[in-house]
Amino acid sequence: MKTQVVSSVALGVLLAGASGAMAQSGIILNFSSTGNVVFGGSADTLTFVPMGSQWDITSESGSSSTGSAVGLLGGFSVGPFSYGPVTTVGMYESAPVTGPAGTLTIADGAGHNLTGSVNFEDVSTYGKVGGFINDNFVVNLSGLAYSGSNPDLIYLANNANPVLNLSFQFGSPGETLAELSTGAGGYTTSYSGSIAVTPVPEPSSLLMSGIGALGVLGLLIQRRK
Repeated sequence: MKTQVVSSVALGVLLAGASGAMAQSGIILNFSSTGNVVFGGSADTLTFVPMGSQWDITSESGSSSTGSAVGLLGGFSVGPFSYGPVTTVGMYESAPVTGPAGTLTIADGAGHNLTGSVNFEDVSTYGKVGGFINDNFVVNLSGLAYSGSNPDLIYLANNANPVLNLSFQFGSPGETLAELSTGAGGYTTSYSGSIAVTPVPEPSSLLMSGIGALGVLGLLIQRRK
Protein backbone atom coordinates (compact mmCIF):
# COMPACT_ATOMS: atom_id res chain seq x y z
CA MET A 1 0.00 0.00 0.00
CA LYS A 2 2.86 2.40 0.88
CA THR A 3 4.46 1.75 -2.49
CA GLN A 4 1.19 2.61 -4.21
CA VAL A 5 0.94 5.89 -2.26
CA VAL A 6 4.50 6.83 -3.18
CA SER A 7 3.82 5.95 -6.83
CA SER A 8 0.79 8.24 -6.80
CA VAL A 9 2.90 11.04 -5.36
CA ALA A 10 5.52 10.42 -8.06
CA LEU A 11 2.90 10.66 -10.80
CA GLY A 12 1.54 13.86 -9.30
CA VAL A 13 4.95 15.50 -9.13
CA LEU A 14 5.83 14.47 -12.67
CA LEU A 15 2.52 15.74 -14.06
CA ALA A 16 2.81 18.99 -12.12
CA GLY A 17 6.32 19.53 -13.44
CA ALA A 18 5.28 18.89 -17.02
CA SER A 19 2.27 21.15 -16.62
CA GLY A 20 4.42 23.93 -15.22
CA ALA A 21 6.92 23.61 -18.04
CA MET A 22 4.19 24.01 -20.64
CA ALA A 23 1.88 26.34 -18.68
CA GLN A 24 1.79 29.05 -21.30
CA SER A 25 -0.45 28.14 -24.19
CA GLY A 26 0.45 28.55 -27.84
CA ILE A 27 -0.90 31.23 -30.11
CA ILE A 28 -2.95 31.19 -33.32
CA LEU A 29 -3.08 34.26 -35.56
CA ASN A 30 -5.93 34.21 -38.10
CA PHE A 31 -5.72 36.39 -41.19
CA SER A 32 -7.83 37.29 -44.21
CA SER A 33 -6.50 38.39 -47.58
CA THR A 34 -6.73 41.85 -49.02
CA GLY A 35 -4.96 40.55 -52.15
CA ASN A 36 -5.30 37.32 -54.10
CA VAL A 37 -3.64 34.04 -55.02
CA VAL A 38 -3.44 33.43 -58.76
CA PHE A 39 -3.14 29.96 -60.33
CA GLY A 40 -1.14 29.91 -63.54
CA GLY A 41 -3.02 27.17 -65.42
CA SER A 42 -0.83 24.67 -67.27
CA ALA A 43 2.26 26.43 -65.89
CA ASP A 44 1.44 24.69 -62.57
CA THR A 45 2.21 27.76 -60.48
CA LEU A 46 0.59 29.91 -57.85
CA THR A 47 1.39 33.56 -57.24
CA PHE A 48 0.43 35.97 -54.46
CA VAL A 49 -0.49 39.50 -55.53
CA PRO A 50 0.11 42.36 -55.09
CA MET A 51 3.62 42.89 -53.76
CA GLY A 52 3.72 44.14 -50.18
CA SER A 53 0.75 43.89 -47.84
CA GLN A 54 -1.60 41.09 -48.91
CA TRP A 55 -3.54 40.23 -45.75
CA ASP A 56 -4.38 41.46 -42.28
CA ILE A 57 -4.62 39.62 -38.96
CA THR A 58 -8.29 39.59 -38.00
CA SER A 59 -8.31 37.57 -34.77
CA GLU A 60 -6.18 35.46 -32.50
CA SER A 61 -6.46 32.92 -29.73
CA GLY A 62 -4.19 31.61 -27.01
CA SER A 63 -2.48 34.96 -26.50
CA SER A 64 -1.91 36.61 -23.15
CA SER A 65 -1.04 39.86 -24.92
CA THR A 66 -4.62 41.11 -25.40
CA GLY A 67 -4.64 40.82 -29.15
CA SER A 68 -1.57 42.91 -29.86
CA ALA A 69 -1.21 41.38 -33.35
CA VAL A 70 -4.81 42.00 -34.47
CA GLY A 71 -4.90 44.51 -37.31
CA LEU A 72 -1.28 44.03 -38.36
CA LEU A 73 -0.54 43.64 -42.07
CA GLY A 74 1.41 40.81 -43.64
CA GLY A 75 2.37 39.30 -46.95
CA PHE A 76 4.39 36.72 -48.85
CA SER A 77 7.02 37.11 -51.52
CA VAL A 78 5.05 37.12 -54.74
CA GLY A 79 6.35 34.00 -56.47
CA PRO A 80 5.49 32.26 -58.73
CA PHE A 81 5.69 29.03 -56.71
CA SER A 82 5.71 25.81 -58.71
CA TYR A 83 3.75 22.68 -57.85
CA GLY A 84 3.08 19.23 -59.29
CA PRO A 85 2.37 16.60 -60.28
CA VAL A 86 -1.32 16.41 -59.31
CA THR A 87 -2.45 13.23 -57.55
CA THR A 88 -6.14 12.30 -57.41
CA VAL A 89 -7.72 10.13 -54.73
CA GLY A 90 -11.49 10.19 -55.09
CA MET A 91 -12.58 13.82 -54.80
CA TYR A 92 -9.28 14.85 -53.26
CA GLU A 93 -6.61 16.30 -55.57
CA SER A 94 -3.21 17.39 -54.27
CA ALA A 95 0.28 18.30 -55.43
CA PRO A 96 3.53 19.14 -53.64
CA VAL A 97 4.69 22.75 -53.86
CA THR A 98 8.21 22.32 -55.17
CA GLY A 99 9.50 25.83 -54.54
CA PRO A 100 11.12 28.15 -54.28
CA ALA A 101 10.81 28.93 -50.57
CA GLY A 102 8.83 32.08 -49.89
CA THR A 103 9.36 34.96 -47.50
CA LEU A 104 6.84 35.82 -44.79
CA THR A 105 6.64 39.44 -43.57
CA ILE A 106 4.45 40.92 -40.83
CA ALA A 107 4.75 44.67 -40.17
CA ASP A 108 4.25 45.77 -36.56
CA GLY A 109 3.16 49.30 -37.51
CA ALA A 110 6.08 50.79 -35.61
CA GLY A 111 8.80 50.39 -38.20
CA HIS A 112 9.79 46.79 -37.50
CA ASN A 113 8.99 43.64 -39.46
CA LEU A 114 8.82 40.02 -38.44
CA THR A 115 10.38 38.01 -41.25
CA GLY A 116 10.92 34.34 -41.97
CA SER A 117 10.98 31.65 -44.60
CA VAL A 118 7.83 29.73 -45.57
CA ASN A 119 7.57 26.43 -47.41
CA PHE A 120 4.00 26.11 -48.71
CA GLU A 121 4.39 22.29 -48.72
CA ASP A 122 1.37 21.32 -50.85
CA VAL A 123 -1.76 22.59 -52.56
CA SER A 124 -5.00 20.64 -52.71
CA THR A 125 -8.70 20.78 -53.46
CA TYR A 126 -11.61 18.63 -52.35
CA GLY A 127 -14.02 18.35 -55.25
CA LYS A 128 -15.13 21.85 -56.13
CA VAL A 129 -15.83 22.83 -52.54
CA GLY A 130 -12.56 24.60 -51.85
CA GLY A 131 -8.82 24.32 -51.63
CA PHE A 132 -5.97 24.36 -49.16
CA ILE A 133 -2.27 25.08 -48.93
CA ASN A 134 -0.43 22.96 -46.34
CA ASP A 135 -3.66 21.22 -45.35
CA ASN A 136 -1.67 18.63 -43.33
CA PHE A 137 -0.47 21.39 -40.99
CA VAL A 138 3.19 20.51 -41.44
CA VAL A 139 5.67 22.78 -39.63
CA ASN A 140 6.65 25.05 -42.50
CA LEU A 141 8.00 28.33 -41.10
CA SER A 142 11.67 28.78 -40.26
CA GLY A 143 14.20 31.47 -39.51
CA LEU A 144 11.68 33.79 -37.85
CA ALA A 145 13.28 37.04 -36.69
CA TYR A 146 11.86 40.16 -35.07
CA SER A 147 13.56 43.08 -33.32
CA GLY A 148 10.49 45.13 -32.36
CA SER A 149 8.38 45.25 -29.19
CA ASN A 150 5.01 43.76 -30.21
CA PRO A 151 4.37 40.98 -27.63
CA ASP A 152 2.60 38.60 -30.02
CA LEU A 153 5.29 38.91 -32.68
CA ILE A 154 8.00 38.38 -30.06
CA TYR A 155 6.20 35.24 -28.93
CA LEU A 156 5.81 34.06 -32.53
CA ALA A 157 9.50 34.57 -33.27
CA ASN A 158 10.74 32.89 -30.08
CA ASN A 159 8.62 29.75 -29.95
CA ALA A 160 8.66 26.39 -31.65
CA ASN A 161 6.95 24.47 -34.43
CA PRO A 162 5.36 27.35 -36.38
CA VAL A 163 2.73 26.23 -38.89
CA LEU A 164 1.14 28.35 -41.63
CA ASN A 165 -1.82 27.12 -43.66
CA LEU A 166 -4.20 28.72 -46.17
CA SER A 167 -7.64 28.00 -47.57
CA PHE A 168 -9.30 29.36 -50.69
CA GLN A 169 -12.56 28.96 -52.55
CA PHE A 170 -13.55 29.79 -56.11
CA GLY A 171 -17.06 30.92 -56.97
CA SER A 172 -19.77 28.46 -57.99
CA PRO A 173 -19.33 25.89 -59.44
CA GLY A 174 -15.75 26.01 -58.14
CA GLU A 175 -12.53 24.58 -59.55
CA THR A 176 -10.61 21.38 -58.92
CA LEU A 177 -6.81 21.45 -58.78
CA ALA A 178 -6.68 19.67 -62.14
CA GLU A 179 -8.86 22.39 -63.65
CA LEU A 180 -6.70 25.10 -62.08
CA SER A 181 -3.73 23.42 -63.74
CA THR A 182 -5.00 23.67 -67.32
CA GLY A 183 -5.32 26.47 -69.83
CA ALA A 184 -3.61 29.83 -69.85
CA GLY A 185 -4.25 30.48 -66.20
CA GLY A 186 -5.02 33.65 -64.40
CA TYR A 187 -7.43 31.84 -62.06
CA THR A 188 -7.73 34.31 -59.19
CA THR A 189 -9.27 34.04 -55.73
CA SER A 190 -9.00 35.48 -52.25
CA TYR A 191 -7.86 33.35 -49.32
CA SER A 192 -7.62 33.17 -45.55
CA GLY A 193 -5.25 31.39 -43.22
CA SER A 194 -3.62 31.05 -39.85
CA ILE A 195 -0.22 30.95 -38.20
CA ALA A 196 0.07 28.74 -35.13
CA VAL A 197 2.96 28.12 -32.75
CA THR A 198 3.43 25.95 -29.66
CA PRO A 199 5.38 27.21 -26.65
CA VAL A 200 8.97 26.30 -25.89
CA PRO A 201 9.22 25.07 -22.26
CA GLU A 202 11.17 27.47 -20.07
CA PRO A 203 14.57 25.99 -19.07
CA SER A 204 13.91 26.74 -15.39
CA SER A 205 10.61 24.86 -15.52
CA LEU A 206 12.24 21.86 -17.16
CA LEU A 207 15.03 21.91 -14.56
CA MET A 208 12.61 21.96 -11.63
CA SER A 209 10.55 19.21 -13.23
CA GLY A 210 13.68 17.09 -13.63
CA ILE A 211 14.84 17.69 -10.05
CA GLY A 212 11.40 16.76 -8.74
CA ALA A 213 11.35 13.59 -10.81
CA LEU A 214 14.80 12.54 -9.59
CA GLY A 215 13.79 13.13 -5.98
CA VAL A 216 10.67 11.01 -6.31
CA LEU A 217 12.58 8.23 -8.05
CA GLY A 218 15.09 8.22 -5.20
CA LEU A 219 12.26 7.96 -2.69
CA LEU A 220 10.80 5.04 -4.59
CA ILE A 221 14.14 3.20 -4.54
CA GLN A 222 14.48 3.71 -0.79
CA ARG A 223 10.97 2.44 -0.14
CA ARG A 224 11.64 -0.73 -2.10
CA LYS A 225 14.84 -1.60 -0.22
